[in-house]
Amino acid sequence: DTLTWYSKDITRPTDSEINAEITRLQTEHDSKKYQRDRAKEYPSWEFQLDYIYHNGVAKWKTDVVDPVKSKYPKP
Repeated sequence: DTLTWYSKDITRPTDSEINAEITRLQTEHDSKKYQRDRAKEYPSWEFQLDYIYHNGVAKWKTDVVDPVKSKYPKP
């Protein structure tokens, strides 16, 4: 809650600039929730590479990638 500014070469940002940056960062974080959700849902790289080897890229895309993308679409 307290910010101590030690730099003499860089002007300290105002409270409103700090709050605006916090809001910007939170908005950016929230907008990428689908990416974090997808990352948790995808199987391991080992599984995916094995699936591609045995079934081909087209089948991997329809069976592995597309269901996750459908479940967690981009906003």
